[in-house]
Amino acid sequence: MQPAADAGPWPEIIMRSFFIAGATIATSEKPFYGSWNRLLNTLFPPDTIFEVVPQFPPVTSREAVDFVVFLLIYVETTPVFVVEIKPPADFRLRSKRQEADEQLRRRLVDIAPDMKIPLLYGVSAFGPKIAFYKYNRETERMEPRSVTPDPEKVTDVAPQEWWAFDVLEEEGARKFRGVVEEVKEMCGQLSL
Repeated sequence: MQPAADAGPWPEIIMRSFFIAGATIATSEKPFYGSWNRLLNTLFPPDTIFEVVPQFPPVTSREAVDFVVFLLIYVETTPVFVVEIKPPADFRLRSKRQEADEQLRRRLVDIAPDMKIPLLYGVSAFGPKIAFYKYNRETERMEPRSVTPDPEKVTDVAPQEWWAFDVLEEEGARKFRGVVEEVKEMCGQLSL
């Protein structure tokens, strides 16, 4: 499934990068690291106040088996946006969506003390399929709201509907750009 030269909501080089990553083994998120890094560096150019920094959890963490790299965008030492990438094949599994949800919520809460903007956005990505998260510094609330497990039956605590957008489709790209613009606007009000 090769994209046409002018197909898609992003420049051809970004679309091509995602399509090549998608043509590889779907059980690994590694092919998507470059695609996401390229996209984020396009939206947060390195010659601006933004810096895209890969983050590696410590090997001693409980996630050592499910090793995750997430991309954190900083303005100086202030975290302003997070993207966490998972293998596309994991999306169909409730347990993997639950892990992705829990991991991104933990990341946002862990970096919240360093926030200088009112909202911290995060994106959970299974390849190009994305869910948006938002942490409000003042209220200490996060969206989407957590789903409480039912004590008597299996509950999907990270429903597939949360990942309703695809960053390679017009609607998903528009929503992603909107979040990025909101982040940039908040950062423009920082006095660093």
